[in-house]
Amino acid sequence: MKSLSMKSLLALLWPLALLLPVAIHAQERILAYDSAIAVQADGSLEVTERITVRAEGDRIRRGIYRDFPTRYRDRYGNRVVVDFEMLDVARDGRPEPWFTERKANGVRINTGNDALLPVPADYTYTLRYRTTRQLGFFADHDELYWNAIGTGWAFPIERGTVQLRLPQPVPIAALRAGGFTGAQGATGQAFMASLPAPGSARWQLTQPLAPGEGFTIVLSFPKGLVPAPTRTQRVRWFFRDNRGALLALLGLLVLSGYCLRRWRQLGRDPRPGIIIARYEPPAGHSPAGLRYLRRMGYDTRCFSSDLLALAVAGEVRIQRQDKLLKDAWTLQRQAPATAHATGPQRALLDRLFRGGGDELALASRNATTLQAAQAAHTAALKAQYQPSLFRSNGRSVVAAAAIDAVATALALLASGGAGLPAILACTLLMTAVVIAFARLVKAPTPAGRALLDQIEGLKLYLGVAERDELARLPGPEAAPPLDAERYQRLLPYAVALEVEEAWTRQFTLAVGAAAAAASTAAMTWYSGGRGGDLGSFASAIGSSLSSQIAASSSPPGSSSGSGGSSGGGGGGGGGGGR
Repeated sequence: MKSLSMKSLLALLWPLALLLPVAIHAQERILAYDSAIAVQADGSLEVTERITVRAEGDRIRRGIYRDFPTRYRDRYGNRVVVDFEMLDVARDGRPEPWFTERKANGVRINTGNDALLPVPADYTYTLRYRTTRQLGFFADHDELYWNAIGTGWAFPIERGTVQLRLPQPVPIAALRAGGFTGAQGATGQAFMASLPAPGSARWQLTQPLAPGEGFTIVLSFPKGLVPAPTRTQRVRWFFRDNRGALLALLGLLVLSGYCLRRWRQLGRDPRPGIIIARYEPPAGHSPAGLRYLRRMGYDTRCFSSDLLALAVAGEVRIQRQDKLLKDAWTLQRQAPATAHATGPQRALLDRLFRGGGDELALASRNATTLQAAQAAHTAALKAQYQPSLFRSNGRSVVAAAAIDAVATALALLASGGAGLPAILACTLLMTAVVIAFARLVKAPTPAGRALLDQIEGLKLYLGVAERDELARLPGPEAAPPLDAERYQRLLPYAVALEVEEAWTRQFTLAVGAAAAAASTAAMTWYSGGRGGDLGSFASAIGSSLSSQIAASSSPPGSSSGSGGSSGGGGGGGGGGGR
């Protein structure tokens, strides 16, 4: 019974064994893939591909298709789009119908029509096309790096050859031929390369290619044989291929034109007058007011200079206490000693001590109070100086920022992820233009220009540290005598104009070092500090106080420690059958 079963099994398997070679032989495949490449004098390629296939009616029923990539990315992520023109298609030497389809990275050429092919049979398809921008231009040579058989073919390929002809008969010694075989990224050498004649090269596969394997050829030749693209051509290609970058560049040009036009209309300053030394500040203007107009904006020195003026006037006492790592600053409310505080100074003082207490530490725990005081101070200064003395032209700045945002958004939408470095560069330039425009478009009125001239005259006087320079100052008369009372009264203005150290040196030269030190000790509105010299006092009352106010205005947890700083808080393609 067992012997009979074995005979029956052999009887069943024998016909299958006979059919196995037939099945292998009947596999659809490419019998030969032969390419002829002609490099033209203008750098374009004319390529003829002769593809002989074995059709069994499985996947090859109406013809074949050939995918050709036309869209690439360079190492910077920019898109590169080569030209591709299909010239003609033939089957077995006779014209063949064909049509194309757009693919994600190129074009697909479909041969045949709706009619089915007689199968099984062998067919030879001849595809002739032209393509550009395939050559590489390097410092010491030029090169064609060409995927003669792409890795996208669905069929095994039994044989393959490539013939290449340059536009001129270049000596064989000046040519170098190489290549690679295998799957994407492989470096196989299953081919032979030869240089049969000047200006010609030939490659031949030495073993079949499996589905998904390809054949890449490389030919190096001397420079000058084909003209390299000019810089203008490269720029034109770049913007043609990367529409997002082109939109970003157009946005930059539109923004620049808008800002230039609006600056000419609104931002040109009146001509300054003759600057002469002024020994007294303009009446009715606090130190912060002078700084606010001069900067046409607010900063912490506006805060500290008016706070200092209030202290000198007897409204506030400033106390500085030495600490190991960081000094502690405290403000103490005093009985009003003057009724001459300006509106912005009064707004600042009222907000600082609005809670009813007479003491306020300049620390982050009081950040809310300090921020509210700054906001009230800023609002009062703005009401006094805008628009009567200067205009910020904020609507134009908002319009410029909107152009920046819209241009960037459109560029990113159109980019498809390509050309991002160029888009980023244009966006950064647009942002820089908006920032510069926001500063330049601010313009003083004629009255503001006249006051600015007075401010510059005051700074000219306060900023002189040498006696000889003081004597040579252009002014209506000689400078008045400088004593401790005058030094203290004008010190807040020196802080506002950032010349407190020069003003202190001028006072020291006028009264002598000993008298200057005695004046510091006699100041009732300020106490503390490590040093007793007037220079250290000027630095502390100027830069250090402003820095402390800026740091104290940031509440805990408002910023991250990571990334923060000390003092902060919280050719190719493939094909198949159709």
